[in-house]
Amino acid sequence: MPKISKPHAAAAAAGVAAANKAGRAAGAAAVARAKDRGVAVVNNGAGTMPVDAPAPHGGMRYSLLTDPLEAPKTRWIDPHTGVREDGAYRFLDEPSFRPTFSPRECLQLGVFGGCYFNPRGGKRGIFGREVAVDHAEFPPAWFEGVDDSKFLSRRYVIPTNRYGVKSGQDQAFWEMKGWVHAQDPRGWFQWYCRFFMGRRTHDDSRQIARWAACAGPKGRWRNQLCGKVRTAGKSFDDASVSPVIRQTLLHWAYELSEEDFQRWRETH
Repeated sequence: MPKISKPHAAAAAAGVAAANKAGRAAGAAAVARAKDRGVAVVNNGAGTMPVDAPAPHGGMRYSLLTDPLEAPKTRWIDPHTGVREDGAYRFLDEPSFRPTFSPRECLQLGVFGGCYFNPRGGKRGIFGREVAVDHAEFPPAWFEGVDDSKFLSRRYVIPTNRYGVKSGQDQAFWEMKGWVHAQDPRGWFQWYCRFFMGRRTHDDSRQIARWAACAGPKGRWRNQLCGKVRTAGKSFDDASVSPVIRQTLLHWAYELSEEDFQRWRETH
């Protein structure tokens, strides 16, 4: 690497300092304007920004999703029977949604580092220390025989996960990505628990599409796991093949089956 002369280094440092100063001034001005408009301001450790600051890919940064005014009202149907069909759960009103685990099974196996249903569990989110989540709203049978460390831990504890690995992002990451709906502030699995219990909302189609993108027949993680299994020359259920992806898929209530793996092999 060529050596940089002292004058050039000094000039570069001065340029960086000037850019940082300008950036801080712009940020302060944006925050001041936001406060003048009565907009809340947050600081998640990576700089202070107005809640409604433009996001890189459109939408609003740091805002929870909400339904449009014309969205149909929430309704309830009978809870799922808990009986699998052809190795997966079937929902008559959403036939493309075929998770292989119920919420109860996910909890018993070990997900989210054991902290999902603790309102203060895991790292702090953007919108406050506590998240509106409570395991008591669901059937007690879901938690029978499950140690509290698997769902009420204050911290993310890796060994409580089924595959003994850390997988996924934290609350703040989910919120910054704009993935979290105000009705389910803990994210997709909270939505799934309520969907399994019979709740139907305008957000269902988005959440099911997210599941399909991860764990459906064309899902990113499902297909990556199939590819890794084939490359390794091992069985579809060999946990030594990509345990992180397997844990991720479990968070989405899915486990690779032999049938799904064979279907993948036929087309790849």
